[in-house]
Amino acid sequence: MLTLTLMNHTFEIPCEAHEREKLIEAATLLEDKLDQLPGLKGESKVLMVALNLCFDYLQLKEDTTQYSLRLEDQLDTVINQVANESKQETPTNV
Repeated sequence: MLTLTLMNHTFEIPCEAHEREKLIEAATLLEDKLDQLPGLKGESKVLMVALNLCFDYLQLKEDTTQYSLRLEDQLDTVINQVANESKQETPTNV
């Protein structure tokens, strides 16, 4: 169980021991994001931070997908080059 306090609210979060550090890191990130919006209060502040975090998540997801596709293309190119080279090196029976 992990106890976190965010915006004067205390939360008891059930978690495994290996998840504690990541949850603390997430809470720290959330607090930092909340502090970046001093002009907003309460629910408006939380919703704006949630929107920004969701946007960042979707951007990273898209970037990761594009990166994965580029790696797959590069891997296909290398595999084809190796296959072509091995065909050229195969001795022919005379």
